[in-house]
Amino acid sequence: MGALPHPDLPPGAHQELVRALHDLHHRAGWPSLRSLARDAGVSHTTVSKVLSSGVLPPWGTVELLVEAMGGDRTDFHGLWLAASSDDGAAPAATTRIAGRLTELAVVRDHLEGHGGLLVVTGEAGIGKSTLVDAAATLTDTRVAVGRCLALSTEVPLMPVVELLRSVHEADDGRWIDQALTACPAYARESLARLLPELGPAAASAEDVDFAQQHLYAAVAAVLARLAASRPLAVVVEDLHVSDATTLDLLEYVLSRDVGVPVTVTWRLHDRQVPRSRSDWLARLQALRGVRTLALGPLTIEETRDQLRLAGWLDDAPDRVLRIHERSRGHPLFTAHLAIQGDACQHDDPSLPPLLADLLDRRLGDLAPDQDRVVTALGVADGPVDVALLAAATGLDDDAVLVALRHLAARHLVSVGDAETVRMAHPLLAEAARRRLLPVAVRGLHRRFAALLGRGGADPAVVAEHWRLSGDSIEEARWRAAAARHARRRTDPRSEADHWLRVLELGRTDALEPEGLVTAWLSAFDALQLSGRLEACAALVEETMPDVDALPDEQAAKVIRRAAQVAWLVEDDPETCVVLADRALARLAGHPVGAGLVHVLDQRANALMDLARHDEATRDLERALDACAELDDDALYFQTAATLAWHVGHLGDLAAALELFHRARSRVRGTAGPWREAHLAMMHTDVLLQHHRPPDEVEGAAERILELAREWQLDFHLLTLVKANVVEAYLDAGRTSTAAARLLDVPRSHSYDDWPGQWISARLDIVEGRTGDAIRAMQSLEKAGRSPRNTLSRAVWEATALLWQDEPEQAWTVLRDPLEAFVDSPGIADHWHAYVVLARAAADVRAAARARPQGDGTVPDPLEDLEDLRRRARIDPLASHRSSAGVAAGLTWEAEVARARGEDTVDQWSRTAVAWGHLGRPHAAAYCRWRGAQVALREGRGAVAERLLRRASADAREHVPLSRVIAETPSVGRQRVVGRSGRTDT
Repeated sequence: MGALPHPDLPPGAHQELVRALHDLHHRAGWPSLRSLARDAGVSHTTVSKVLSSGVLPPWGTVELLVEAMGGDRTDFHGLWLAASSDDGAAPAATTRIAGRLTELAVVRDHLEGHGGLLVVTGEAGIGKSTLVDAAATLTDTRVAVGRCLALSTEVPLMPVVELLRSVHEADDGRWIDQALTACPAYARESLARLLPELGPAAASAEDVDFAQQHLYAAVAAVLARLAASRPLAVVVEDLHVSDATTLDLLEYVLSRDVGVPVTVTWRLHDRQVPRSRSDWLARLQALRGVRTLALGPLTIEETRDQLRLAGWLDDAPDRVLRIHERSRGHPLFTAHLAIQGDACQHDDPSLPPLLADLLDRRLGDLAPDQDRVVTALGVADGPVDVALLAAATGLDDDAVLVALRHLAARHLVSVGDAETVRMAHPLLAEAARRRLLPVAVRGLHRRFAALLGRGGADPAVVAEHWRLSGDSIEEARWRAAAARHARRRTDPRSEADHWLRVLELGRTDALEPEGLVTAWLSAFDALQLSGRLEACAALVEETMPDVDALPDEQAAKVIRRAAQVAWLVEDDPETCVVLADRALARLAGHPVGAGLVHVLDQRANALMDLARHDEATRDLERALDACAELDDDALYFQTAATLAWHVGHLGDLAAALELFHRARSRVRGTAGPWREAHLAMMHTDVLLQHHRPPDEVEGAAERILELAREWQLDFHLLTLVKANVVEAYLDAGRTSTAAARLLDVPRSHSYDDWPGQWISARLDIVEGRTGDAIRAMQSLEKAGRSPRNTLSRAVWEATALLWQDEPEQAWTVLRDPLEAFVDSPGIADHWHAYVVLARAAADVRAAARARPQGDGTVPDPLEDLEDLRRRARIDPLASHRSSAGVAAGLTWEAEVARARGEDTVDQWSRTAVAWGHLGRPHAAAYCRWRGAQVALREGRGAVAERLLRRASADAREHVPLSRVIAETPSVGRQRVVGRSGRTDT
């Protein structure tokens, strides 16, 4: 079948949900309504309503369809939640719950079943009731709920009365009356003991034991009859505090298999629960057909959902992280910390009063030895070896073990696999610390620092204990050790943070001047390696050492870092060259060293941006000669890679590949993670520039990717390499493979991960999530506000807007950033910006021609467009400028002709062939689609048909392009079966 009609919906979350469902329907090969209904287990009418009705369907139905079409349930649940909370939306059944999708499905499936017991367990506040309530809203089954209360005196069968009364009140007693009519006569009289609304109770003279048996049998019988007429499920909340009679009744009902699914919630680790209750649960869990669902903490993303759904998510970028670090995903703790609001800051150790009271009661009264162990573990705030714990508390090993046994029985501590122990939750550790005076806390930190330092612990842990003890001199020493340790682990983020802390301590005279310069240089390099360029700029501006007072070689190192900031952050290559020349002057007369190589490399990079390519080549060749003179293979490896990138950028792919080979031949094995990532980034970038096949690009990255997997590495250069691999598959039209590779690319909102965010936004465009792509590109402003970065973001934001049929907005978004960059030599690399802007101009003029005459709401952009190209300092569309030059130039000419209404079929066909030679099927498909439009305009139906067939085949896995091709009218459109076997139109 073809595409189903879209419902007429106003812009908003519901419209986005429906659009995403239609895109998924397309990617699944447009299966028929009946085949979808069969796979999802619903009627074909239901499928039609979900895809084409303006009414928001229940999540359960959407979930079944998404699974049937092979979609991502998590993504669609987020879309559905947004749609269900839109103003004016009135879904039949909505739920507001963070995460728990798998658990939600388990509970819902049980409620819709035909019997058995599901026990939902977890500690207090973990979200048991929230989960069960949410599942109840997603089912058409009538769910009768009874709640147990921890009263001072037991009230027999309180939850049973409540759930039966809820059934009675559902329809003024008609349903339960009909059920009782089919039950034995004693049933109504027995149940009337619980519900007087049912009529007179049985005679009080009846034997007590016999009356109880009648009551149990009556409850079982009426539940069976109720379920026989319509679906029914029973939920009992907080069964752990129920009375013994309710437990006996439930056991009786479950043993009779009455066909009613029973779900109960049960709190773990509660000292108030009698042993008899726990024994009852253990006995029932051993029975066949009884399932247990244990709830754990929420992930950080699920915690974000919890805060969003409750309206506690503010604009603070790290609020979720801060709360999750303290709550560890415990929903109740999260709620209390969120309600605390602004008090939940980095430097505020306080807890909300209600939460503090809850935790204090959880700790309770402890024996002296137990109290010493708990407070020591609270100060340690992490896993501690039992021997170390004994030394810190001053207790002998046996006393510590006895105390730990009692604490573990109360679930206050958790024991690790390697004879380590820690508090069961970070907030319990906070509560334990609050039991000590500040001076005692500092003393325990000092004791832990000394003990850990002698025992070869992680220097970062030792440094943190010295910080909390108040000893800045010892902290500075251990921070430097932690930074060096992080460098050996290839963890530049942590390394940078440690060096920055060393610099902060240096302002209090905790470090010698020479040590401060070393710390400053090391901090800069770690920040750059982790991609935190704005922090590099701040370091230069705020804490740069006095260069005039430094020896020449150290001064040159500091000046070079300032040059890097001018080039990378401020986008000022002229200043970078001036600073590099100043560094070279300080090195004049000194023996050749690595510092000279680094300065020449930096100067060459800036010269490339200034289009002074001959000078850049000479600098890199001089640097390579210096590496050979020094006999430094690792430095040669890095410098040769940079020269190869430069040569490849100038168009000589063969020479670039030879240089990459020479670089590799100088090093046996690996050159170290950072240099391997540097070479892979340069190599993959050159291959991308020359439109090489994606398998070749991935092959160039293979060595560092294997190293990253083996060592579990994650840093900025590596993210760039991974993003290049994804980009290669996107360019080649292999969207599904690109999406698979993207799973390994970090995409957090951290500045370090902007390449992952950027390439993810590009994938969003191709997969039809243009709104997500636009938001992502706008959020990437923090990746740099230079004219170059602004233009790069604007290109893809405008592309997304064009696929949303918003050409005027696309023109507005891209036009000014392009003008701001036309006078830069770097404009030579931005042919894509001109091609996208030309498409926007053509779309704007086409829309204007379609409007009534005289409607001049938008200025004619064509003259402005051509002026922007004339004013470019270097023409990026010249055929010799890049490997894409011919295809890009032809595309520009075709779009300009389309803007005038003068484009031809041959023009678009030639352009498609040019893109095809470069292995860019989506670009070729776009051109053939435009050519088909011209053919239709000229009445050449057969030509249009042929072009659309080819365009449809090439546009596979490009959702918006496939959509417009499918919507293009043509005579005799046939179904085209692609290589994947999926049918496209």
